Amino acid sequence: MFSIFREIPMVVLRFILPIMLVVSLFLPILPCSSSAHEIYLKNGQIIKTERIERGDGHLTCYSFGGTVTIGYDRVEKIVFSSREAGTDQMAAPAPSDMTGSGGEDLAHDLERVLAPQTAIERANLAVVSLSTVSGSGAGFFISDNGLLVTNRHVVRGSEAKNRKMEKTIRENRIKLNEWKTRLDYEKKRIDRFRISLKADRDGLKKTVESREKSIDSNRLKEFEQSLAERETYVRDWQADYQKRLQQYKRNRRELNRHNEAFQRKNKALAQQSRFTIILADGSEKSAVLYRVSEDLDLALLKLNGYRTPYLTPASRADLTLGQQVYAIGSPLQLKNSVTAGVISHFRGDYIQTNAEIYPGNSGGPLVTEKGLVIGVNTMKMITEKFEGLGFAICIHQVGKEFPEYFSN
Repeated sequence: MFSIFREIPMVVLRFILPIMLVVSLFLPILPCSSSAHEIYLKNGQIIKTERIERGDGHLTCYSFGGTVTIGYDRVEKIVFSSREAGTDQMAAPAPSDMTGSGGEDLAHDLERVLAPQTAIERANLAVVSLSTVSGSGAGFFISDNGLLVTNRHVVRGSEAKNRKMEKTIRENRIKLNEWKTRLDYEKKRIDRFRISLKADRDGLKKTVESREKSIDSNRLKEFEQSLAERETYVRDWQADYQKRLQQYKRNRRELNRHNEAFQRKNKALAQQSRFTIILADGSEKSAVLYRVSEDLDLALLKLNGYRTPYLTPASRADLTLGQQVYAIGSPLQLKNSVTAGVISHFRGDYIQTNAEIYPGNSGGPLVTEKGLVIGVNTMKMITEKFEGLGFAICIHQVGKEFPEYFSN
């Protein structure tokens, strides 16, 4: 092949070679190996490369011994090599998904930054805090391609709490209506009192005008004093009534504002499909909601474009009553907090534990001393009434609820 170039004048080669190099960058790249990553462009082109780096608004891949820079807006999807990512296919990540933690391998980055020393600290790498339009919760990765599990009520609101709030609003509205009824009745009494007082004042005036010389001055004075006292009484009554009426109006406005905010947050949460997650090192990413369970308090999200740390499920056969367990979550927005306890009982799809599970722990993992996950922490009504009584949904229910995302 190189003998051909010997027969071509140097001047011609200087002209042809740059053109060949430029054209090669735009031709579809032939498969180089079964382990290469594949970048699918929106124009139908497929680029295969051994290495992908992410930058601000673009991808950089290595091909033909050099680099090729591609904007995110040109990428349809990325398929990582089966050798490293289990043939993980994902949509092209948004720019917000590509920032922080130094690249695609979050597991490596978090391990390097946080340097966990124990199995619990290593499990903590896979736990995240979730921020929603109406609150916060916790979750954790259950695969290296960014699948993330949490509670349904974290991403869609608690039905029990919604019913409780609706009941409270309804009861307060009934009380306000009763209050308004009493105020209306009191207003009628004040009006009748004023009418009676005016009639007595007019009657006294007519009597004085018609019988000026025969009226006893002492009785007239007593009657006028009585009228004056009644006028003072009704004036004070009216002032007190106005204060209570204004208080009623303030309470009604406050209840309406509270109800509108409650309805607005519920509507916004029902429509929210992308959630901010805070990783163990404090960096933020954006995860997409994939599925919500209809039967259990579970939801599945996905962090696209990253290889993530994840928790491995423990075998149910290895779990025993009294076994030490740890609940990881974000109570009071204190991210990645750990509480310890033991397995108290197995109740159907739930594991009962005395490890303290607060509202912020909802969606976080319940793990063994080896860092294996056994359940998804959840808040039930009973845990709000009894201290130290918590429940976690058995981790194997996650695979049963979302079988299309798990092979086993």
